[in-house]
Amino acid sequence: MITMINIFKKYLLLLLIFIFTSTAEASPNIYDAIYSLQKNGIEFARSKHSSKYNAESDEWCLKIDSYTVGIFSIKKDNQSETSCFYYDKKKHSESANKKSLENNFVKTNNYTFKRISSDKNQFIEIRRINNLLVTSKHGKTTKHGVNINIDRLVAQLFGYTFTKVLVNDKGREREYEFNILGKDTISSPFGLTEVLIVKKSIGRSKRSTITWYSIDNNYIPIIIEQYRLDKLKVTAKLISLEQ
Repeated sequence: MITMINIFKKYLLLLLIFIFTSTAEASPNIYDAIYSLQKNGIEFARSKHSSKYNAESDEWCLKIDSYTVGIFSIKKDNQSETSCFYYDKKKHSESANKKSLENNFVKTNNYTFKRISSDKNQFIEIRRINNLLVTSKHGKTTKHGVNINIDRLVAQLFGYTFTKVLVNDKGREREYEFNILGKDTISSPFGLTEVLIVKKSIGRSKRSTITWYSIDNNYIPIIIEQYRLDKLKVTAKLISLEQ
């Protein structure tokens, strides 16, 4: 059980579902989804994802709440991650048509990461100040360059467009790379669905992710696999979805 808990701590928030990730033709959408996190077929945690649009501030927000379940909940480890961002669909389409790597259609406004566990508590906040992302972490404040203006959730949401993108990954500056591996047809909570299979790699990291996105259902991820040194560590499966 201890091994399972450690895996939960290390990989759960790496799960980061790309719920509104898509090709340039799709946009963010309002939804609630639940994923089952498993190791060797045994469920040790669940992750609830909620996407909302705030018309007053003209921004989208994605919130992810993750928590251990069953016998694994004996050792408390609750994590919450929220990203609120500006999105311009017209600019997104224009960028895709030009096959441009420049990002002028999506920018992080605010990002928070919270963790409450039996061992320790953690809080990280990223805010946009004077058009720059500023990270507050462990009592220290860090300003990031003009080329790093999105957090890790946003980067993954629009990975197909970026191909390669510089990201503020909980205060660390990293490069994400996305590669399409192919297509397949798999089972889902809403029946058989055609999926696009995408691999995400992180520069100078031993970790990678492979995601099966439902093409017919706004590119909702059906299965997400987390790897370390090409060894499967965690599998996340969609078990319910409300739109």
